[in-house]
Amino acid sequence: MIRKLAVTACLLVAVCSPVTAAEMVGVTGSRTQYPTVVEATIGDKKVSQKLTGVAMRKKLVVDVYAVGSYIDAASKVKSAEELASADVVKQLHLVLERTVSGKDMAAAFQDAIRANYPTEFKDEMEKFLDILRSHNVNEGDHVWLTHVPGFGIYVNLVGKKAEFVQNVKFAKAVWEIYFGPKNIGDNIKKGLSSRL
Repeated sequence: MIRKLAVTACLLVAVCSPVTAAEMVGVTGSRTQYPTVVEATIGDKKVSQKLTGVAMRKKLVVDVYAVGSYIDAASKVKSAEELASADVVKQLHLVLERTVSGKDMAAAFQDAIRANYPTEFKDEMEKFLDILRSHNVNEGDHVWLTHVPGFGIYVNLVGKKAEFVQNVKFAKAVWEIYFGPKNIGDNIKKGLSSRL
């Protein structure tokens, strides 16, 4: 419990910041750009991360959010599958292209996780969905999903709500939405792993 509180407090202070003079990578169809190198603070440790790729999440033909994927710069992952499984600091940074209700956002994530895990993670899933349902996300809003090694996932609806879901296997299930066998689109998987 003490470790959880310490990690929570530190993550709330600093989740991620771009490194000065980092190259920027754009997302087709969006004005969003992602720095190729960012620094995350996990507990009292600063972790340099590299951009693994970017993509656009669409619903039919409508752009929903741009997404950038980061992983600990010291990691040696070579494939999307290795990235999903790696228990290292990694982040997904979503930037909304349109307003989405919390209910719709939660439903989309639930469907995507259930494609790979039809019945697992009942408690973790409910907590994760409650966080997403708690607020609508508007065009231009940022959502950070942070994998904390050995602990779980930190969900940050920036400026609205931030909370942990403790379970490393569940955090992997969230990454498999983008990198797993039944992902939300091969173009997204390829885009997010294009710099590995």
